[in-house]
Amino acid sequence: MFLIAGIRLPAPMLEFFQQIQTFFPNREWEPEPFLFLPLVIVGETTDPDIMENLDTGLLSIQTSTPATLVHAGLDVVQQGERIILTAKILSAVCDHLSVKIRRQAQHAGLKVKRTCHPLSVPLATISTVPPEDVHNWLRIHHSLRAPEEEVYEFTLFSSWKNRETTDMELLADYAFTSGCIAPSSLL
Repeated sequence: MFLIAGIRLPAPMLEFFQQIQTFFPNREWEPEPFLFLPLVIVGETTDPDIMENLDTGLLSIQTSTPATLVHAGLDVVQQGERIILTAKILSAVCDHLSVKIRRQAQHAGLKVKRTCHPLSVPLATISTVPPEDVHNWLRIHHSLRAPEEEVYEFTLFSSWKNRETTDMELLADYAFTSGCIAPSSLL
């Protein structure tokens, strides 16, 4: 199984990015069906001992503060043959968390593929969209910003294929703040 550590987006931020996906002008803009913030492409394993060591290592990760996710605009990146529209995210705690996750995965015996930097949420594959259309869309929508959100945990996701697969399965959540408890609903 292929493993990716990332952040599940808080509801207001997730809804904002889903709303952005409704602004795509045609089918050439292929929306990502599963929106999350990837932190580390952990790699592949089916070895139960490695998975147990990874779980133990990820449970030990702590930071002194929760992570604040700040949406810093939209961008276009290339991953292999794919050109992707992304939402850039600023978060010093998430950058630090990525390093800790990578270290724990390597310690567990995985060959870590890469740390996802700069931090960004993939929104759509736009490989077949003419560059001038992408430029015009970005110019029109450049000022859109998601609300700032705090997160208290990261998630280990799996796929049976590779990092290009959009069919992700949640394996486990890992709280990374000691003494910080996610605010409970007031309802």
